[in-house]
Amino acid sequence: MTQCVKGDWEAIPITFKVTMNIDDMLYTFYTKDGVLIGVRNMRFNDAAYLVDIFENMSSDSRYQRFHQSTDHLHPGRIWREAENIAHMDHKKQDGLIAFADLPDKSNAPVGAARYVCLGDGRAETAVSVRDDMQGQGIGTELMCYLAEEARHNGIQKLVADVLNNNKGVIGVLNKLPYKMTRYPEGVYSTLIVHLNWLKEEKQELLTANGISPGKKTAK
Repeated sequence: MTQCVKGDWEAIPITFKVTMNIDDMLYTFYTKDGVLIGVRNMRFNDAAYLVDIFENMSSDSRYQRFHQSTDHLHPGRIWREAENIAHMDHKKQDGLIAFADLPDKSNAPVGAARYVCLGDGRAETAVSVRDDMQGQGIGTELMCYLAEEARHNGIQKLVADVLNNNKGVIGVLNKLPYKMTRYPEGVYSTLIVHLNWLKEEKQELLTANGISPGKKTAK
Protein backbone atom coordinates (compact mmCIF):
# COMPACT_ATOMS: atom_id res chain seq x y z
CA MET A 1 0.00 0.00 0.00
CA THR A 2 1.22 3.52 -0.81
CA GLN A 3 2.28 5.24 2.38
CA CYS A 4 0.38 8.47 3.14
CA VAL A 5 1.49 9.21 6.66
CA LYS A 6 4.84 8.44 8.20
CA GLY A 7 6.06 8.76 11.75
CA ASP A 8 7.84 7.15 14.66
CA TRP A 9 4.64 5.69 16.11
CA GLU A 10 6.46 3.77 18.85
CA ALA A 11 7.48 7.09 20.37
CA ILE A 12 3.85 8.16 20.84
CA PRO A 13 2.39 7.04 24.19
CA ILE A 14 -0.98 5.29 24.41
CA THR A 15 -3.07 7.45 26.69
CA PHE A 16 -5.53 4.79 27.89
CA LYS A 17 -6.00 1.04 28.00
CA VAL A 18 -6.62 -0.71 24.68
CA THR A 19 -9.69 -2.95 24.70
CA MET A 20 -10.58 -3.07 20.98
CA ASN A 21 -9.98 -6.35 19.18
CA ILE A 22 -6.76 -5.55 17.31
CA ASP A 23 -6.80 -8.93 15.57
CA ASP A 24 -10.10 -7.94 13.96
CA MET A 25 -8.56 -4.92 12.23
CA LEU A 26 -7.05 -4.54 8.76
CA TYR A 27 -4.47 -2.16 10.16
CA THR A 28 -3.88 0.29 13.00
CA PHE A 29 -2.31 3.71 13.36
CA TYR A 30 -1.93 6.47 15.94
CA THR A 31 -3.56 9.89 15.69
CA LYS A 32 -1.63 13.10 16.22
CA ASP A 33 -2.73 12.98 19.87
CA GLY A 34 -1.50 9.41 20.35
CA VAL A 35 -4.86 7.62 20.20
CA LEU A 36 -4.69 4.13 18.70
CA ILE A 37 -7.09 3.70 15.77
CA GLY A 38 -8.13 0.33 14.32
CA VAL A 39 -9.59 0.11 10.81
CA ARG A 40 -11.57 -2.75 9.27
CA ASN A 41 -13.89 -3.29 6.32
CA MET A 42 -17.49 -2.22 6.76
CA ARG A 43 -19.92 -5.10 7.50
CA PHE A 44 -23.65 -5.66 6.98
CA ASN A 45 -24.35 -5.30 10.72
CA ASP A 46 -22.50 -1.98 11.16
CA ALA A 47 -25.58 0.26 10.97
CA ALA A 48 -25.45 1.02 14.71
CA TYR A 49 -21.83 2.14 14.38
CA LEU A 50 -22.70 4.44 11.47
CA VAL A 51 -25.57 5.97 13.46
CA ASP A 52 -23.18 6.51 16.38
CA ILE A 53 -20.77 8.43 14.13
CA PHE A 54 -23.68 10.50 12.78
CA GLU A 55 -24.90 11.34 16.30
CA ASN A 56 -21.42 12.56 17.23
CA MET A 57 -21.28 15.01 14.32
CA SER A 58 -22.42 18.62 14.70
CA SER A 59 -25.15 20.17 12.57
CA ASP A 60 -22.49 21.90 10.48
CA SER A 61 -20.50 18.69 9.95
CA ARG A 62 -23.66 16.87 8.89
CA TYR A 63 -24.56 19.65 6.47
CA GLN A 64 -21.06 19.53 4.98
CA ARG A 65 -21.39 15.77 4.53
CA PHE A 66 -25.01 15.47 3.30
CA HIS A 67 -25.53 18.94 1.74
CA GLN A 68 -28.79 19.42 3.61
CA SER A 69 -30.04 20.00 7.14
CA THR A 70 -30.45 16.75 9.06
CA ASP A 71 -31.44 18.22 12.43
CA HIS A 72 -35.07 17.10 12.22
CA LEU A 73 -34.73 13.73 10.53
CA HIS A 74 -36.79 10.95 12.11
CA PRO A 75 -34.57 8.39 13.90
CA GLY A 76 -36.15 5.65 11.80
CA ARG A 77 -34.98 7.28 8.59
CA ILE A 78 -31.47 7.73 9.96
CA TRP A 79 -31.39 4.04 10.87
CA ARG A 80 -32.67 2.97 7.44
CA GLU A 81 -30.05 5.08 5.69
CA ALA A 82 -27.34 3.55 7.88
CA GLU A 83 -28.59 0.06 7.07
CA ASN A 84 -28.58 0.85 3.34
CA ILE A 85 -24.95 1.90 3.59
CA ALA A 86 -23.91 -1.11 5.68
CA HIS A 87 -25.78 -3.64 3.49
CA MET A 88 -23.52 -2.95 0.55
CA ASP A 89 -22.90 -5.02 -2.54
CA HIS A 90 -19.15 -5.56 -2.25
CA LYS A 91 -18.90 -6.11 -6.01
CA LYS A 92 -19.92 -2.48 -6.54
CA GLN A 93 -19.10 -0.83 -3.22
CA ASP A 94 -16.53 -0.90 -0.48
CA GLY A 95 -16.26 0.76 2.89
CA LEU A 96 -14.03 1.14 5.91
CA ILE A 97 -14.84 1.96 9.52
CA ALA A 98 -12.42 3.19 12.18
CA PHE A 99 -12.56 2.47 15.92
CA ALA A 100 -10.84 3.83 19.02
CA ASP A 101 -10.90 3.32 22.76
CA LEU A 102 -12.07 6.72 23.98
CA PRO A 103 -12.02 7.85 27.62
CA ASP A 104 -15.80 7.45 27.94
CA LYS A 105 -16.35 4.51 25.58
CA SER A 106 -14.37 1.46 24.47
CA ASN A 107 -14.30 0.35 20.83
CA ALA A 108 -16.09 3.52 19.72
CA PRO A 109 -16.64 4.11 15.99
CA VAL A 110 -14.87 7.35 15.08
CA GLY A 111 -14.95 7.50 11.27
CA ALA A 112 -16.07 5.80 8.09
CA ALA A 113 -15.33 6.03 4.37
CA ARG A 114 -16.80 4.29 1.34
CA TYR A 115 -17.08 4.32 -2.41
CA VAL A 116 -19.92 3.32 -4.75
CA CYS A 117 -19.19 2.37 -8.37
CA LEU A 118 -20.73 4.65 -10.99
CA GLY A 119 -19.50 2.72 -14.03
CA ASP A 120 -16.78 3.50 -16.58
CA GLY A 121 -14.07 3.06 -13.94
CA ARG A 122 -15.50 5.81 -11.71
CA ALA A 123 -16.76 5.63 -8.14
CA GLU A 124 -18.38 8.17 -5.85
CA THR A 125 -16.65 8.48 -2.49
CA ALA A 126 -17.36 10.04 0.91
CA VAL A 127 -15.78 10.16 4.36
CA SER A 128 -17.12 11.10 7.81
CA VAL A 129 -15.33 11.59 11.14
CA ARG A 130 -17.03 12.40 14.45
CA ASP A 131 -16.41 15.97 15.56
CA ASP A 132 -14.24 15.34 18.60
CA MET A 133 -11.81 13.26 16.50
CA GLN A 134 -11.50 15.56 13.50
CA GLY A 135 -8.14 17.10 12.62
CA GLN A 136 -6.28 13.98 13.81
CA GLY A 137 -5.53 12.42 10.42
CA ILE A 138 -8.30 9.80 10.61
CA GLY A 139 -10.05 10.91 7.43
CA THR A 140 -6.76 11.00 5.55
CA GLU A 141 -5.81 7.49 6.67
CA LEU A 142 -9.23 6.09 5.79
CA MET A 143 -9.22 7.66 2.32
CA CYS A 144 -5.64 6.62 1.66
CA TYR A 145 -6.45 2.97 2.34
CA LEU A 146 -9.79 3.16 0.53
CA ALA A 147 -8.15 4.68 -2.55
CA GLU A 148 -5.68 1.80 -2.66
CA GLU A 149 -8.48 -0.76 -2.39
CA ALA A 150 -10.43 1.03 -5.11
CA ARG A 151 -7.41 1.11 -7.40
CA HIS A 152 -6.77 -2.60 -6.91
CA ASN A 153 -10.45 -3.25 -7.67
CA GLY A 154 -10.19 -1.54 -11.04
CA ILE A 155 -11.47 1.92 -10.12
CA GLN A 156 -9.65 4.66 -12.03
CA LYS A 157 -11.31 7.77 -10.63
CA LEU A 158 -12.83 8.65 -7.26
CA VAL A 159 -15.46 11.39 -7.48
CA ALA A 160 -16.68 13.58 -4.62
CA ASP A 161 -19.20 16.44 -4.72
CA VAL A 162 -18.41 18.86 -1.90
CA LEU A 163 -19.34 22.33 -0.72
CA ASN A 164 -16.65 24.85 -1.62
CA ASN A 165 -16.11 25.70 2.05
CA ASN A 166 -15.58 22.06 3.05
CA LYS A 167 -11.86 22.52 3.58
CA GLY A 168 -11.63 19.27 5.56
CA VAL A 169 -12.61 16.87 2.77
CA ILE A 170 -10.87 18.94 0.09
CA GLY A 171 -7.69 18.81 2.17
CA VAL A 172 -8.03 15.06 2.78
CA LEU A 173 -8.39 14.22 -0.92
CA ASN A 174 -5.57 16.60 -1.81
CA LYS A 175 -3.25 14.71 0.58
CA LEU A 176 -3.66 11.46 -1.35
CA PRO A 177 -0.67 10.46 -3.51
CA TYR A 178 -2.76 10.85 -6.67
CA LYS A 179 -3.56 13.85 -8.84
CA MET A 180 -6.78 15.65 -7.97
CA THR A 181 -8.71 17.97 -10.25
CA ARG A 182 -11.43 20.34 -9.06
CA TYR A 183 -14.41 21.59 -11.04
CA PRO A 184 -16.27 24.42 -9.20
CA GLU A 185 -19.90 25.14 -9.99
CA GLY A 186 -21.72 27.61 -7.78
CA VAL A 187 -21.33 26.74 -4.10
CA TYR A 188 -20.27 23.18 -4.93
CA SER A 189 -17.21 21.57 -6.48
CA THR A 190 -16.71 18.17 -8.06
CA LEU A 191 -13.39 16.66 -7.02
CA ILE A 192 -11.86 13.87 -9.08
CA VAL A 193 -8.96 11.79 -7.75
CA HIS A 194 -7.13 10.08 -10.61
CA LEU A 195 -5.97 6.73 -9.24
CA ASN A 196 -3.88 6.00 -12.34
CA TRP A 197 -2.05 9.34 -12.12
CA LEU A 198 0.47 9.60 -9.30
CA LYS A 199 1.64 13.01 -8.19
CA GLU A 200 5.08 13.74 -9.62
CA GLU A 201 6.91 13.58 -6.29
CA LYS A 202 5.27 10.23 -5.43
CA GLN A 203 6.12 8.79 -8.84
CA GLU A 204 9.76 9.83 -8.45
CA LEU A 205 9.87 8.23 -4.99
CA LEU A 206 8.46 4.92 -6.24
CA THR A 207 10.78 4.89 -9.26
CA ALA A 208 13.79 5.56 -7.02
CA ASN A 209 12.81 2.53 -4.93
CA GLY A 210 12.39 0.29 -7.98
CA ILE A 211 8.58 0.20 -7.79
CA SER A 212 6.58 0.49 -10.99
CA PRO A 213 3.75 3.04 -10.56
CA GLY A 214 0.37 1.32 -10.78
CA LYS A 215 1.74 -2.01 -9.58
CA LYS A 216 0.14 -3.39 -6.43
CA THR A 217 2.34 -2.78 -3.40
CA ALA A 218 2.39 -4.62 -0.10
CA LYS A 219 0.06 -3.48 2.66
